[in-house]
Amino acid sequence: MKSVSTDLMIGIMAILSLLLLVIGCLLSPEIFWDGFVWKYFWGPIVSDAGGTDEVTSSYNWIDTLTYGSILAISVYYIHRLFKKLDLRVGLPFFIAVSPVILLGPSLRVLEDMELFNEPIQYIFISPMIYIFLGISTLMTLLFSVWIERKWPGSGSYQRIAVGLFLLMPGLVISLLLEMDHSWWNGPPSFLIFMLISAFISFCTALSGRIRRYEWILLIFWSEVVLFVSVFFGWWMTGSDFYEHYVNITGDVPQENILGAVIILGLMLFALSIITGVLWYLSGKYEKIGGIFSGVNIMILGGHMLDASATYIGIDHYGYVEKHKLPTILIEYSGTAAVMYPLKLLFIIPALYLMDVVMEGETRRDIHMMALVKLTILILGFAPGSRDLLRLMLGV
Repeated sequence: MKSVSTDLMIGIMAILSLLLLVIGCLLSPEIFWDGFVWKYFWGPIVSDAGGTDEVTSSYNWIDTLTYGSILAISVYYIHRLFKKLDLRVGLPFFIAVSPVILLGPSLRVLEDMELFNEPIQYIFISPMIYIFLGISTLMTLLFSVWIERKWPGSGSYQRIAVGLFLLMPGLVISLLLEMDHSWWNGPPSFLIFMLISAFISFCTALSGRIRRYEWILLIFWSEVVLFVSVFFGWWMTGSDFYEHYVNITGDVPQENILGAVIILGLMLFALSIITGVLWYLSGKYEKIGGIFSGVNIMILGGHMLDASATYIGIDHYGYVEKHKLPTILIEYSGTAAVMYPLKLLFIIPALYLMDVVMEGETRRDIHMMALVKLTILILGFAPGSRDLLRLMLGV
């Protein structure tokens, strides 16, 4: 009863806050829209898309705290849902959602490449892209779980359901791309993506071995990553996609494969050093070994990728940092290499706290801890992947 009352209060507060904001924007747009919503929220998104110079696209303290609060509340309610469903959230779960983590920055880079037009392009600007992908992932996850539990075997109904489900990525992406791309004279994307989806769907359904929801989810989102990769390939071969970008921006992208390789090399080197030190310390202090797991290595790798991409991008290629705290530390230290110790200062204690100090609580509430770790992984891997792709593709 207590949780219901709390949920009801949170819901009422959220609705009243939104209603007050809408009424304020209608009655006094100068104060509520121009001075608040536009200045701190929508303006930076439009600026990031290149639509205005009135406000900066960098994050500010108000939108950072707001988005952080929305994220925290979302994690809490998703945890409640996962717990009610008694969902498996081990390493296979993290592997299953890993394509989505890669997809967020990849779609954002496609927006930087001017693939999307208004108003669709605003969906692919941070943080809108992560809200969109979060909702989409939750919906596909629930449907995958439903398929697994509705038809736990490998009968014909299960195969048909999985096959139809895996047709969706090709259909949705094809319709999205065919809406308004009159400049496209290359291969018919609708036909290509539908054929790829149909082939994957047919092979998966024919095998009849996909019983776990993690596999269904992994294949679904891997399809979307594959389609994004096709566009990156078209870009690097100088297709109409590349020419369209040059025509409307006047810029000739300078692709930098070497820079991307250096970033990956630094990430692997840093990760090797960190895991080596932790392994050595675990031999002396048994509790240190408590943070060695596949999920934690993924988290450390994601944040080392972000640190490496930030360091190379800012110190050697003139990129700028959008977030407040890293910007202050980079300006104070004079180098973006400060991101390495900054990341470790937060990540290592957080993992130690969750897996060693709070080991009992973690085992009792694995869904909450899994979602917290997933959030930490996304916060590192997503911006690092975007910076890597932008540097590699020259946008």
